[in-house]
Formats: sequence, structure tokens, C-alpha cells
Amino acid sequence: MGIFDFLVSNVAKSPSNDLEEELKKCQQYAREGYRLADSQYREIVSALKSESSKIKSASQEQNSISRVKNTELMEQQQLALNELANYINKIHSDIQMLHNNQKEFTIIVYGRTMAGKSTLMEILTHGNGQSIGKGAQRTTRDVRSYYWKNLKIYDVPGICSFGGAEDEKLAFEAAKSADLILFLLTDNAPEADEAEALAQLKSLGKPVLGIINVKMAFNIKDKDLDLPDLQDKLADTKRIDDICAQFKEFARLHNQNWDDIPFIYTHLNAAFQAQPERGNDTEVYQISNFPQVEKYILDKVKDDGKFLRMKNFIDIVAVPMNNIIAAIYEHSANTLEESRLYSDKVKTLAAWRKNFLENSKKRFNNFRERLHSQMDGAIYNFAEYNYENENAAQDWEAKVNQMNFSAQCQAFLQELAADCERKRKELSDELTQEMKFTFSSRAKTNLEAGSITDVQTIAQVASIPIAAGLALLGPIGIAAGIGIGIMSGTLFESKAEKIKKAKAKMREDLTEPSHKMVDEICSKTAEVFEDEIIKKGLNDFGSLLLDMSYLLMNLGAAQCKLANRLNKTFRTLNAKLLQEAIKYKGRQGGKIDVKDIARVPGKEFLIIAHAQSFNTKELSALLGENLYVVAPENNDAEMVKKILHSDVKTIEFQLNGLDASRKAWLLIPNNRIERTNYLLAQQVAGIPIESI
Repeated sequence: MGIFDFLVSNVAKSPSNDLEEELKKCQQYAREGYRLADSQYREIVSALKSESSKIKSASQEQNSISRVKNTELMEQQQLALNELANYINKIHSDIQMLHNNQKEFTIIVYGRTMAGKSTLMEILTHGNGQSIGKGAQRTTRDVRSYYWKNLKIYDVPGICSFGGAEDEKLAFEAAKSADLILFLLTDNAPEADEAEALAQLKSLGKPVLGIINVKMAFNIKDKDLDLPDLQDKLADTKRIDDICAQFKEFARLHNQNWDDIPFIYTHLNAAFQAQPERGNDTEVYQISNFPQVEKYILDKVKDDGKFLRMKNFIDIVAVPMNNIIAAIYEHSANTLEESRLYSDKVKTLAAWRKNFLENSKKRFNNFRERLHSQMDGAIYNFAEYNYENENAAQDWEAKVNQMNFSAQCQAFLQELAADCERKRKELSDELTQEMKFTFSSRAKTNLEAGSITDVQTIAQVASIPIAAGLALLGPIGIAAGIGIGIMSGTLFESKAEKIKKAKAKMREDLTEPSHKMVDEICSKTAEVFEDEIIKKGLNDFGSLLLDMSYLLMNLGAAQCKLANRLNKTFRTLNAKLLQEAIKYKGRQGGKIDVKDIARVPGKEFLIIAHAQSFNTKELSALLGENLYVVAPENNDAEMVKKILHSDVKTIEFQLNGLDASRKAWLLIPNNRIERTNYLLAQQVAGIPIESI
């Protein structure tokens, strides 16, 4: 059973030549379109309010279990939600704008400066020609409206002119209200900026009729001379068709397909001169092909006008919704990707920490052996010259002070701390660099855990007072020992032997307590290493990385939920559009089992269904979008692969929070994918997809 089961009755329409009757029906469809648009807008507002509070809750929950209090990130998120709310409010004003003009079927004439828009207006209104441009100036500087056969026609500023950026913005804003676009070209070589303008219009989901204005100097007063050339020019349909084909090739640059856009050709200036108000020449008027242009426009209104009126209301919501959903999924993907970057650094740090500890253990052993060796050498030399010294204890203390084991420990700790600091900086720099390529600027996040190369801090903690170190020696009784050793010697011992024994006795008395002191110093150094470098340096830094990873992970999951909620509404809206399109084309009554729908307005309409039971070519022409049907796969992952034309890797995130079972996912394609396919797949998956 599909998600959408359409019960479609046989509503085949009967052809009508009565334009007035059709326009009345257009009003009925407009009312239904308004009802749909308004109800979906209210659902969007409800979804935003509900899921926005969940995003805030997710942030607060993460803050309650994390040491990371990233207020900048939360402020950025709140600003993004506020911008989204403002964008959605604009949808409401656009709906109301259409509602206020509900009784009028609206056509907008679009084209570059000097393409003939004003001439077209003069022909339709039987004007005097005063608005027609003379030369290359920008003639139409604002939006002008007029009526033709009860159709409201807007003539907007020309596009693609030098210094006409404001004109183009004005023209594009006006196009949002159009039920139908007349896109005017000339038979000169097509230009890329004209194609870019058409791509923008198509992205609004607007149906387009093309008109080719054949340019040729024509003067009705020289009819006998100019008319044969005009006939030859208009009869060269292959040349005009080639121009249309060249122009439609630009669609690929915008990931669109314009094959379904019809074009008709005419000579506007000849038609204008031949009108009753001027030449009153029916022959020239017919040869100009303008009567076919009028029929071309009116047939479209009669055939599809009712549906286009409804579609206009639906798309005034669907187009911005598509943009909103895509942006939120993109934010979610970037947030989760940033979380993954932090998580990867946690793993990198853990692996480095393991090697560092193993290496540090070896370095500690070498350091201890070096200190013991220094102590042994000092003991040996001291006994060599002080075996009869009654002040040996005081002099030994001075000797140990000169060896400055505390400073050596501090220097050793500084070496270890510097290694850790370099690694922390390396990881922080990598994060900053990697996040330059993501959506947000969260690389500014403060990850400082306190310097672990603070000389004063380490010196204060690591330093062992020499007096305390000497206290570990205990009474060494050097003088007494020496004295007893010499006096108690046998008569048969030589002086040399007595001296040798005295030295050995002093070395023996000094060795054990001195080595014990070295061991205590090394033990204290190891404690400082563990507390200040490992715990406060590496472990705290790793915890901050992990907390930031979880914060971003929860935020990305909350963003995805908001996108999914809006995506559900978007599906419902597009399902209604599809149902109305099928009904409008008079399909025989029956049930259509549709599993899922995805759509990029003005470009693609994807239907996932078990069987194709309707004329996709006919519906594509009606919708002005490439509609196609694909069979469902066993699971969403396979469906996504089919849409993307790429294998994908799934990254799973275990969320940190009160509910340990919560998870989030990110899909990463193996290949570069087209933007339209990316948007369609994301709608079907309901999971953020990394854009590569």
C-alpha cells in the first residue's frame, strides 16, 4: 500500500471555446488553490513553532550534561530560526497577494531590453506605439499592466541590460504572481544571460510559452519591396528552430530541461504596422504570424488555465518550502559533519595519547636512570675528596643543591608538555581548516582547556624543596663514620686501606637515601605529569572535543527533525498537485498507488509507484516539469542510490542525552551528484545528505 492512494474519478473535460466561461472556472480553481496554500502555510507555521522549541530543548539538554557552553553557536541557531520565521511570513504575504488578485488570470511578458515587449503590448492593446523603444535604451522602467480579452498582462522591465540590476529584481518579483510567462526572444544568437533569467523563472515553477520575435527592417509603406523578404524570413523555420535548440541547450548549465517549452515565431513590428489603427493590412497581419501567437496564448489559457491558477497558489508555498527544506537539511548535514570532525579528532587524540604514554614511560625510565647516574657520579666524587670532612653533611647538601634536580624535572615536564601542546594545536588547526569548507563558522568555538606549558604552574607543582629532599636522606653520620673507621683499624692495615674503607663507607651511607630521594623526585614528577599534562591537558581537551561533538550531533538531529516535519507537509502539497493534474487531464476513474513523491518545482517531479498508470509526457507538459515514475526499491537506501546514481556511505551518530537510544544519520555519496538529484534523494530519504 502506498503513502498516497489517489481515487480519481473520470472528470474528462469538455473542450470550450468560450474564454469568459473558462476564466470563471479559473476563479473557482483559484479559490481551491488558496484554500490549499493557506492550510499548508498554517501547517508550516505549526511545524516551525513545534520543532523550533525542540531544537532549543536539545541545546539546553546538551548544555546540562556538557561542560561546553557554546553561546555563540546557540545564538547563531536562534538567528537562523528567526530568519526562517521571517521567510515563512513572506510566504503568507505572497499568498495574500495572490488571493487579492484571485479573480484575474495573470500573464507576464518577460524578455531582454529591445526584444519587443512593448511592441507586443501595443499590438494587444491597439495602442499608438508611443511606448515602443527607439534604439538601445531601457524603455520599460517599471511594471505596467493592461487587459487583453479579460486577461491581465504585465509588461515588466527588460532584463540583461547594462546597469539594469534593479530592473531585473523588479521583473523577477513581479513574475512570482504570474499564472503564465510569455518569454520573448529574438532570432539573434541566443545569450547566456537570457537563459539564466529563464532558469530563475522555471525555478519558481512557472509555466512558460516562448515567442521568437524575428528581427528584420520592415516598412508597410514599402510593402511590395519588403513583404517577400519577410515571407522568406518567416518561412525559414529550420533556422528559427535551430536558434530555439541552441537556446534550450543552456538549460543544462542550470540543471534543467526546457524541451517541453513550446516556441512560436512572429514579426511583431509588421503586425503592429498592419493593425487597423495604422496600415489596416490583413495580409501583412496574417503573414506576421501574430494571429497564431494570439491563438497560441488563448489555447493555453483555455486548455490549462484552471489548473495553472491552482498550481500558482500551490507553488507560491511549494517553491519557498523546497528552498527551506533543502537549506535545513543542508544545515543538518553540515552540523553532523562538523560533529564527525570533532569525533574524528577525539579518536586521533586517543590514539596519539596511547602512543604518547608508552613513549613517555620509556622517557621517564631514561630520565630516572639519568638522575640516578648523576647521583652515583656525584656520590663517588664527593666521597673521594670528603671522606675526612667533618662538615660533609652540610657540603653534601650544597652539592645536591648545585645538581638542581628540581629544575631538571621541570625541564623534562616542559618537554612532555610541549609535545602535548603541539598536538593540541595541530588538532585545533586541522579543525579550523576543515570547517572552512562547511556551512557555519563554528571553527571559532573556544576549546581552550588551559595551557599545559605554563612554566610557573609546572614549576610550582613539580618543584620539590631541596630541604625536603634532603630530609629523605636521614642521618648519614659521615664524620662519625669516618672517625670510627680510621681509629678502629687494625695495626696491620695500611693507611691506604683505611682511606679506601672510609670512602666506601661514605658512599654506602650516601647511596641508599640519595637514590630514595631521586625516586621520590621522579615519583612526584610522574604525579605532576599525570595531573597537569595528561588529565588537565590531554584528557580535558579530549573531553571538550567530545562534548562539542555531542552538542553538534544533537543539534544536527534536531535540525533534521524540523526538515522532516516540513518535508511531510511538502509531500502532502505535491501529492495534491499531482492528484489535481491527473484529474485535470481526465484520467479514467481508478486507484493510483503512489509510495512516495519528491519534487523540485520547475525541474523534476519524481513519483515512486508500483506501476505507471498515467501519461507522464502529458503531465510533464501540464506541470512544466520533467515528471517521471520509478519503481520502489526494497529499502530507502537502495532508492536513494537509484536517484543519486551513486553508492552512499551511511554514518551513524549515537546521540548523547537522556535517551541513550537516540540516533542520527548522515549519507555521504561516493560520487559528485547533480543538485536536483541531491534534493530529490534527500526528500525521499528524510536523512541529510552531504553535498559533494
